[in-house]
Amino acid sequence: MAGSEAAVAAAFARERWLLPRRYDAARARALERFLRVELPKARFYGPFAGRPLSELPVVDKRTVLADFAAFNRHGITLDRALAVAEAAERSRSFAERLPGGVTVGLSSGTSGTRGVFLVSEAESRLWAGILMGQLMSPLSLRTMARRPLRVALFLRANSNLYETLDSRRVAFSWHDLTVPLSVHLPALAGTDVLVAPAGVLRRIAEARPRTLRPLQVVSVAETLEPDDEAVIRAAFGRPVEQIYQATEGLLAVSCPAGRLHLNEAHVHIEPEWIDHQRFHPIVTDFTRTTQYVVRHRLDDVLLAAPGPCPCGRPGRSIHAVLGRADDVLTLGDVPVYPDVLRHAVALAGDLGDYRIEQHGTEWRLATTAGSSGATERVATQIGRLAQRLGARPPAVVPMAWPAQTPDQKRRRIRRIR
Repeated sequence: MAGSEAAVAAAFARERWLLPRRYDAARARALERFLRVELPKARFYGPFAGRPLSELPVVDKRTVLADFAAFNRHGITLDRALAVAEAAERSRSFAERLPGGVTVGLSSGTSGTRGVFLVSEAESRLWAGILMGQLMSPLSLRTMARRPLRVALFLRANSNLYETLDSRRVAFSWHDLTVPLSVHLPALAGTDVLVAPAGVLRRIAEARPRTLRPLQVVSVAETLEPDDEAVIRAAFGRPVEQIYQATEGLLAVSCPAGRLHLNEAHVHIEPEWIDHQRFHPIVTDFTRTTQYVVRHRLDDVLLAAPGPCPCGRPGRSIHAVLGRADDVLTLGDVPVYPDVLRHAVALAGDLGDYRIEQHGTEWRLATTAGSSGATERVATQIGRLAQRLGARPPAVVPMAWPAQTPDQKRRRIRRIR
């Protein structure tokens, strides 16, 4: 255990103090070595040995799952990985590892296809150090110097990866989203760092537990929308920070200026531009050698931030993760991006929580608050938006609140067909 904690501490120190001084040179050397030494160990990439990154194929989740063993150095098959991951999902015990100390994780399948990831013990320790180095506020660090920092994580599934955070300096607790939130609330007393999906953070904020006064509040797994951020900030008196992580790795962490900084010291990201502001990321993680993530195209839509960040942190930053490709609705051939639609909906007045689903030319709306004229107000604002876009407005009709299990990721805006 002492060796594990030392490895996390070393990764933390490097991330916090050493890497920013040698940013460009360090990442260039690491990427070059990864392509030259590590990548040929994966069967899929053997034929591409010696080629520059730009000549390697762009892949996606379906490509990887179709021949999972070819994308990891141990030749672990998808069936074998799924057997371990699904057994953990059923038992709600996530401690089992594959031979060699490999941890298996299973994504929630927001895009319709569940992702599977593999990480080694060394990669887990590196992840923990990088995350803490980027995320921990000065106040949290001062607290950790005096006593263990209490971190509470709400997610659908636990993992050995997350348990790596638990140490003499960090008291980590996982809270299962398949269990009613009311069961967890008493255990949150004294929590220093509260980490949960945006929708869960809002529900905790609205419950207003009197003994919960976190030093940091962190949103994960879902798009953090402005109305959620306002409610959460008001309840806890803290800005809502963000971690952008996917099956493909730790992709971005927010900074005090409110931007999300892409984790480019460890992950090479090629933007596939949609327009002059929005892009899909093509990800190469040059720190992971158990499962290879190389030129992996994500369906996520990111909103770029211009110029250097006021916080002074090196590398590129983004304003927001807008959602997935099927969170982009359409008016004929005209795309309506989630950030634009959210702004239009906000002009319709208080709706409480809401869901919008596109079914062809019909957009269906469910709300938790607002008057009986909510649908008409939203339809008016969407009509004005359509006019500005030069498109025909959709038919906006009310719908019942969509069924959703507590552990499902919230998606307010979604194109069904």
